[in-house]
Amino acid sequence: MHVILTTMLAAFFTQLGFFLWKVAADSLPEIGKTKPLKLAIALLSNVKWLCGFASTTIGWVLFITATNIGAISLVQPLMSTGDLFLVLMAVVFLHERLNRNEIIGLAITVAGATLLSFEVRPIMPITLDWARLAIFLAAAMVAMGVVYLWLRKSKNYEITLGIIVGIAFGLGAVFTKLMTAYIARDGATPTLWDFVFNPILPLVLGANVVGLVLLQAAFQKGRASVIVPLELAMMNAVAVIAGALLFSEEISIFHGICIVLIALGALFMKRSATH
Repeated sequence: MHVILTTMLAAFFTQLGFFLWKVAADSLPEIGKTKPLKLAIALLSNVKWLCGFASTTIGWVLFITATNIGAISLVQPLMSTGDLFLVLMAVVFLHERLNRNEIIGLAITVAGATLLSFEVRPIMPITLDWARLAIFLAAAMVAMGVVYLWLRKSKNYEITLGIIVGIAFGLGAVFTKLMTAYIARDGATPTLWDFVFNPILPLVLGANVVGLVLLQAAFQKGRASVIVPLELAMMNAVAVIAGALLFSEEISIFHGICIVLIALGALFMKRSATH
């Protein structure tokens, strides 16, 4: 139960941060057409964006805690419950509207994530395999490139960015789990300095910075209530595959059904957004 509560809090603070970034999007220079230094200054001088950054940081810390006590293939899909928080905020405060398919997709996603909460099992010690990690990372990078080349001419640019952002954040989640496993390999209680000087931290930061920039670009192109569920669906896929291949996590039939429900919910929303 502790891992469920921690993950839910992580999802809430993360989605609150995404919402604040969406609110700030219209007041920021367009990403891709602005010099990096000017863009950085604009971000760091925007109060709403900084509040969003603080909220997502809290969510990230809680996420680290959750992955330290639960399997990544459980924790990351359970983060999809954050869809509900984000969509409610987008509908109430940004006056975004959802059509029937989007409502059905959201309901299916939340149902899958809720059922997944019953699948909590104690995690087993992790053996780090750097060769598998390298192959997994290369495959993820290729996937991002293929998605970009395939959908770059699409009129629904927000869909392309949502998928790529999901892969980037999914890698960030995997690296976060890897970092906690690396720290705990000797059985010692982790300290703040263990995280600060961890050799995996640059990978965590790199993946999340890429995801953050592209997410902000996506928010400038489309609706948060569509982008975020797509992004979370891709994060789930990356996390589940990594859980099985890198961390030797057992994926039960029930676990698989829940994940399929989450993916189907995201697919409903994607199909609706492209029509």
